[in-house]
Amino acid sequence: MEEMVLSSSLPEASIVEPGAVDVMTAAMDFVHAGGPVLYLLAALSFATLVLIFAKVMQFSSARLGERSKRGALARVRAATQAAVDAMKEEKHIERAGFRAARRELRPLEGGLGLLGLIAMLSPLIGLLGTVVGMIDAFRALSEAGGAVDPSLLSAGIWVALLTTAAGLIVAIPATVAHGWFEGRLTRFADLAEQAIGELAEVRRDIPQRLGVAAD
Repeated sequence: MEEMVLSSSLPEASIVEPGAVDVMTAAMDFVHAGGPVLYLLAALSFATLVLIFAKVMQFSSARLGERSKRGALARVRAATQAAVDAMKEEKHIERAGFRAARRELRPLEGGLGLLGLIAMLSPLIGLLGTVVGMIDAFRALSEAGGAVDPSLLSAGIWVALLTTAAGLIVAIPATVAHGWFEGRLTRFADLAEQAIGELAEVRRDIPQRLGVAAD
């Protein structure tokens, strides 16, 4: 009975494993064909994926949403309210609120500069690989002399365009992610500024209310 189970499981393994090997082999062939430029772009793509995943987890734990009672905006409100309760002047209340907002924003901004740099440099690196590939292709044609083989030029162009495509594949997700993270931070900054202004206005109204009560 055990022999039958083992024999029935072997075909499944033989079906799955060659496909996975073929995919890895094809990917390595692409990277090898592009040369050092594609190796660099592959490293940048891995760094981009790691950065995006880390920032998504960080933003999720920060809870930047307006309705979160234990999120970053709630902590900014609490710091500002503490300054109001201490009967500080309006400028000190705003300063306390902005300091709290800055403490929340600073760690969230970490890594975004690198993500933006990858988004900017990846197409340029791919274009560099294209130029180098075209130079190699025409050099091969010149070395061939009178016996010109069109396949030499077509192969060189194919490799050159491969690096451009790889650069765009890395740059597009990095650009989209960078824009989304920046938008979330801008939205939080606007909400924090609005909350700080509302609480500072409450402090501004307190002397007026005390004067009316005294009358």
